[in-house]
Amino acid sequence: MTAVPAVGADALHKALKIHFGFSAFRPGQLEIISDAMAGRDVLAVMPTGGGKSLCFQLPALLQPGLTLVVSPLIALMQDQVRLLRANGIDAGLLNSAQTAAEAAECFRAIEAQRLKLLYVAPERLLMAGFLARLSEMAAISQVVIDEAHCVSDWGHDFRPEYRRLASVREQLPEVPILGFTATATPTVRDDIVNQLQLRDPARHVASFDRPNLYWSVEAKDRGSYERLLVRAKKGGSGIVYCLSRKRVDDIAARLQADGISALPYHAGLNGERRSLNQSEFIRDAAQVMVATVAFGMGINKPDVRWVVHFDLPRSLEAYYQEGGRAGRDGEPGDCVLFFSAGDLRTAEQLIRTRVDAETGEPLEALQATARAQLQTVVHYAESPDCRRVLQLAYFGETFSAPCGNCDNCLNPPALDDVTLAARQLLSTVARLAQRGQAFGAGHVIDILRGETTDKVIAQGHEQLSVFGIGSALAPPRWRALIRRLLADGALAQSAGVYPVLQITADAKPLLKGERAVTLPQVARSSQTARSGRRAAAGPVDDPLFQALRQLRLRLARENDVPPYVVFTDVTLHALAERRPLTLQAFADIPGVGERKLEQWGAIFVDAIRDFHDS
Repeated sequence: MTAVPAVGADALHKALKIHFGFSAFRPGQLEIISDAMAGRDVLAVMPTGGGKSLCFQLPALLQPGLTLVVSPLIALMQDQVRLLRANGIDAGLLNSAQTAAEAAECFRAIEAQRLKLLYVAPERLLMAGFLARLSEMAAISQVVIDEAHCVSDWGHDFRPEYRRLASVREQLPEVPILGFTATATPTVRDDIVNQLQLRDPARHVASFDRPNLYWSVEAKDRGSYERLLVRAKKGGSGIVYCLSRKRVDDIAARLQADGISALPYHAGLNGERRSLNQSEFIRDAAQVMVATVAFGMGINKPDVRWVVHFDLPRSLEAYYQEGGRAGRDGEPGDCVLFFSAGDLRTAEQLIRTRVDAETGEPLEALQATARAQLQTVVHYAESPDCRRVLQLAYFGETFSAPCGNCDNCLNPPALDDVTLAARQLLSTVARLAQRGQAFGAGHVIDILRGETTDKVIAQGHEQLSVFGIGSALAPPRWRALIRRLLADGALAQSAGVYPVLQITADAKPLLKGERAVTLPQVARSSQTARSGRRAAAGPVDDPLFQALRQLRLRLARENDVPPYVVFTDVTLHALAERRPLTLQAFADIPGVGERKLEQWGAIFVDAIRDFHDS
């Protein structure tokens, strides 16, 4: 491996401003970059919007040789290369969508030592002879595995081809390997290290807190679409996630009919249509993308202002990742989950249909994992606790409530004491266990409510002392209580297609009257109070800001790039506030590096001067 030059913090800060236009590193970036410059293996977990790409891009510029970046999606590669080139950085990509001539041109650039970063798909990297050919053309300084959570089947977006990336260590034993991801639980982090064969890696785990995001849960009801429409009409780019293709098409069509420029995105559309719709959204030609979870990984659109989950996400990890596509520029974003018990039943049915493709037998391990993930999501949705506390605890991080930027902190729900009902429920499960029996939630609720169903009569359960003691509580309330006790660990569910309830040792304090159980009185509606919530940053109503946005849009279209490639909203806000009238003053604006100063500086300064003089 080529010797790594010693670079001090001052030199790194200077390079940061020259190449990327920033005067200071974000939290954690300098430490990661220093370890990368020292030639260490690295595992870095940084939330979306935390600036993880810069942590390997800057070392790539300062080290001799070529940095190889493995990325799972063509769109992600194209976006990263486009942004790098806009900053005057030589970067290339190799993927299956290229023509032979485009691939040949990329190889010529590599051989001529013109590239500093090369983005490739894992399939290309693993092709026989590819790494050997690349090593003959250029010295490889480091291999970066972006979206590294894809290597772990414990993660939310496992890709089988990523598992084969361990062969990179065998083929390039002296080259440092750096894994980067926005989301990974402690289990997934350990799996990444093992799967990629990282050697004594420097581990960097940034806080998962995104203080600019407002998290809320609303009741999913007949008025949900109207609330979505109101949100869309307020403006700002938004993403609506749905579980099914049909729901995607329906909501996109309704939004279009109501005057919102919305586009669908799902696997049922052909590749060309998906690519076109994604491009329209990224380039601000469409305001809203309505999509299944097939959309989004690595999409670097920084000015998404809101994300609505119309259906339940697969896991809390997936929800954090998908909702976190709002506010990547650091400005406020809304993350809203619509929740209903009906969605829960649909999700349960989908879990029960998971069977082995060859034998047709239920995949109990997968079902158990999916059910546990669903239970975590439901607990998040129904809990009266701070949303941030729940999210960050999932990733192994502690946080002190109240956060001041979620619905439960700004508008705490009224609570019902359901301790007596919880003890009645646990007692019923315990009575059944004493008889050597165990049943699912539905049958246990029938016993509690005194329902004389055929199954209750056949089992003789109408003779139990607990029969009918919970008749005052409606079935949905009993189910909510069961979900709460499952989340608290007082109850457990068996694996299998039809899980049964089981009492645990954690139920003892509750049965002894040593702890209480509460439930929110009603599901959250659209009238969630938001007083005290952080207001939108920047002069969004400033006429100069709007004029600069129009100039940016025109320049972006003339150069066939998304608007944020010219400048982000953060830079436009700073321009509107500071109003620089010279190139020297313009150079001090965040996000203005040498290349962008040269390319766009005079145009924007003239526009600001014209506005100032008018």
